[in-house]
Amino acid sequence: MTAKTCTLRKANEALSKCRRAKKNRIRQGGALTIEDARDILAQKKVEEQVRRDKRSREGSQNKGQSTTRHYSTCGKTSHNARTCQEDIEMANLLDSE
Repeated sequence: MTAKTCTLRKANEALSKCRRAKKNRIRQGGALTIEDARDILAQKKVEEQVRRDKRSREGSQNKGQSTTRHYSTCGKTSHNARTCQEDIEMANLLDSE
């Protein structure tokens, strides 16, 4: 029981030491003034707007470049293997022979 208590105390000390170190790092950075905080928030808004604009420009560039599907055997659009007239005609020719 005492060994377990000793182990728990050491773990608590290590955890407390980490927390104190974190708080000290924060304190050394100093407190933000209201003006500094506003500047940081304004900068984040600007960066977000730039990202949105960039995404919208990239999206509009890709809009005109949409591809249409086509059947790979004949290369024509608006049909597939089941409805291709050239395949049907070829099958009819083979059946008639």
